Amino acid sequence: MTGEKMIGPVLSFVFIAGGGWVTLEAVAQNTDKIEHRVDKLEDSISRQEVIDVKIEGVEKRLDKMEEIVGKMLDLQQTQAQNMASVCQATGATCSR
Repeated sequence: MTGEKMIGPVLSFVFIAGGGWVTLEAVAQNTDKIEHRVDKLEDSISRQEVIDVKIEGVEKRLDKMEEIVGKMLDLQQTQAQNMASVCQATGATCSR
């Protein structure tokens, strides 16, 4: 083949190779963007899991506090009844 006949195939090869390189570069950039988004999502999920664990702990403590407050209320009612009985038995004025 002569030099003139080689120019066409060589130019075609150069354009095809260049187009392939541009496509590979675009795919690499998209892959980097996707990796970054996945990393952000994984980080967000990890933080949400920590928050969920903390919320669970707070809920357990609130349940315990509600139980304690209920017991205190029962105790106060018993004390009020006892005081009313003492006041009635002694004739004291205990309304204040």
